[in-house]
Amino acid sequence: MISLRKLAAATACLALLVAPTMAKDKVAKWRADSMDFAMHDASFSMYHEIGHMLVDAFELPVLGKEEDAVDALATIWLLTDDSDDDSWNALIDAADGWYYNAVKSTGLGIDDLSYSSDHSLDIQRAYAMVCMMVGAVPDVFGDTADNYNIGEDRQEECGYTFAQAYNSWQKLLQPHVVSKKRGAEISVVYEDAGDFEDYARALRKRKILEHAAELVSKQYVLPEPMTFRAKQCGEPNAFYYPGANEVVYCYEMADSMFSLYLYDILGWSGTAN
Repeated sequence: MISLRKLAAATACLALLVAPTMAKDKVAKWRADSMDFAMHDASFSMYHEIGHMLVDAFELPVLGKEEDAVDALATIWLLTDDSDDDSWNALIDAADGWYYNAVKSTGLGIDDLSYSSDHSLDIQRAYAMVCMMVGAVPDVFGDTADNYNIGEDRQEECGYTFAQAYNSWQKLLQPHVVSKKRGAEISVVYEDAGDFEDYARALRKRKILEHAAELVSKQYVLPEPMTFRAKQCGEPNAFYYPGANEVVYCYEMADSMFSLYLYDILGWSGTAN
């Protein structure tokens, strides 16, 4: 697949060769775009883990893989969040993140791929997200689906895929929707970021954790207080810890997605500084 993102990156590389004096500005732009990509993925990652939190807190039934179910919920939230002007861009970048992670792993042997994992393969997660996106808003995400080579017939079928997921989650969550009084509060905590301070600063500036906390506590009656925490984890990941009632976003995850965009999607081969 040759995406519009890849085409733009190739054009930018050519511009660097043609006008070396603009190199510094171009690299600054690439770094800003890479940070946008990392933060967009952070939004999706938070909603994915919040999905696990709601399944646990409300003791919701899940048919099939819970990971796929909360991927669908995260996608629904970002598609329907009218208070976030950037949520649709976050969806496109999150899907591209799964796609390019899959591209990076294609050279691995069959034993290195997680066929037994509770997560679907990265490439499946990317296409499932794009299907829901085009199913929900075909006029907006039709080009994205085309870039993923999803045929017209399948794009039409994706309308049913989205509606089924949306209606299922609505029915499951309806008994827990706020009617008069809010439930338990959600605290937001930023731990020391060390070498990842740039990402901590971006998370705080964009209020990604705070916005997610407000969205959830405004909509659903949580039975117990929860914490959304950003911290160093020693690995690029995000988690929900049931015993601690915590959703954790790891600064290393932002660093990993920043690098994926800068080096693998933009194709930058020099120093990022």
